[in-house]
Amino acid sequence: MPDKYRRDHRQNDYKNTDNESTMYIPNDSDQYRQSAQEYSGQYYGQHEQPQQQYYDPNQQYYGQEQQQYYDPNQQYYQQNQQQFYGQQQYYSQPEQPAYTAPAPPPPPQQRPVRQRRPAPKSHKKRKHHIPLALRILRRILLTLLCLFLVLFGVYSCTSLSIIKKINYVPDGDRTRNPDAISESYVTSVLIIGTDGRSDDDRGRSDSMILVSFNKKTKTTWLTSFMRDSYVDIPGYGWGKLNWAYSYGGPELLMDTIENNFCVKIDNYVSINFMTFAAVIDAVGGIDIEITDEEANEINVILLNEVNEIMGDVPNADFVEHGGEVHLSGKQALCYSRIRYVGNSDFERTSRQRRVITEVMKKAAKHGPSFLKNVSKSALPQMTTNMTSKKLYALSLRFPFMLKYDTENLQIPVNGTYEGKDVYFDDGTYQSVLDVDFDANLEEIEDTVFSE
Repeated sequence: MPDKYRRDHRQNDYKNTDNESTMYIPNDSDQYRQSAQEYSGQYYGQHEQPQQQYYDPNQQYYGQEQQQYYDPNQQYYQQNQQQFYGQQQYYSQPEQPAYTAPAPPPPPQQRPVRQRRPAPKSHKKRKHHIPLALRILRRILLTLLCLFLVLFGVYSCTSLSIIKKINYVPDGDRTRNPDAISESYVTSVLIIGTDGRSDDDRGRSDSMILVSFNKKTKTTWLTSFMRDSYVDIPGYGWGKLNWAYSYGGPELLMDTIENNFCVKIDNYVSINFMTFAAVIDAVGGIDIEITDEEANEINVILLNEVNEIMGDVPNADFVEHGGEVHLSGKQALCYSRIRYVGNSDFERTSRQRRVITEVMKKAAKHGPSFLKNVSKSALPQMTTNMTSKKLYALSLRFPFMLKYDTENLQIPVNGTYEGKDVYFDDGTYQSVLDVDFDANLEEIEDTVFSE
């Protein structure tokens, strides 16, 4: 086959075997070009270029090119249109529907936000390294906590077992003073020392000491109320303060102090001779400095009264001389009852406060052994109006309160009273202390309830 790309291809006479209607090769033969033009005229008219077809809904057919396809001369078809098709009843173009705007495309769907998958959990937990010092500290703290809980449990059990040994007596009728002073930071207990010789003997209130624990000042106040104070006893009229206990027991005594000295008193502990001596023996006795005159008076009381109460021979346990001496329970009891040495009852209440102060010091020092000893001998002889719940709450604070500084106060204070004799209808009289109650209340507020 000759190569048309060679220089001599125009001289050869050959026919193109490709589709002549669609194939046009530039620089080809003149015959091919002529044939192509004639073929083109049959479909597109004489030397007319084909028109682009656009769809028009108002036209019946598809434009001029459609009519030219059936009749290039556009004559025969027009003259005989009705002849072949009649009144277009057999063939007609269906009516085109009214143009309506196409519906808007649906909004594009938002692509869902892909969330990051959590990292798969490892089957093996990663161990965090804890420093050795921290592990040791944690073990020490855990050990201390366990030890504290054990000790707290032992202390609670011991405390409750001791508390149950105290004689509980509920309060009777009381005549309260609504204006009596009290503060939440001060806890007070009235210690009533009676001269009763046994549990069944009420006796008289030989000593009345209000023990007040002030947690703001960290001070324990021992306030002695003089037994000869001339007061108004509710329901009985005027008389000595210690008569109130004889008339109505601890309730009437608390009411008398509350109504005359305006100090609120809710709790009391009552002890007799035997209990007083047992408490001092529970701490192993006390060391105290006395004069020769006081030593002699101790022996007189032992001989005449106390040894007999204790079941000992009359001359047992005499004190040989004054100075720094160690007193047993019954010797300290005699020391607290001395009245005819020095300034009568004023020095007597001072001695009682000294004994209580020394007992509290030794109780704080000995702790568990003191509780053990006092529970055996002293507590069963004590009487109180405090419930077990209240006593237990007080026992939790008691070890801390024993460390407070101790201060003494005597009511009435010096300069707020005067001595006088009071005569009765039967011709007898009593020497009493006429008290300035307002001045003494002011003193109590400035000391016991100070902040």
